Amino acid sequence: MSAWSCPHDLDGVCQRVRGAVCEPGMRGCTLEGKVRFARDEMNQPRKPVRATPKQASQPAERPPRRRLPF
Repeated sequence: MSAWSCPHDLDGVCQRVRGAVCEPGMRGCTLEGKVRFARDEMNQPRKPVRATPKQASQPAERPPRRRLPF
């Protein structure tokens, strides 16, 4: 058994199928039609599902001001 990580997955969002939730084997995926999955529902053709944008919980903090030595 081995593990695989998609190079197009960025925080669960597919960069190859822009804006879609990363699901291995979906239409437009690198793996589509090249591999067979152990679960039968993963082998069925699937449409990409749009990812929900992340909400920023806090505003971005500014870096601390640089203090001069004198």
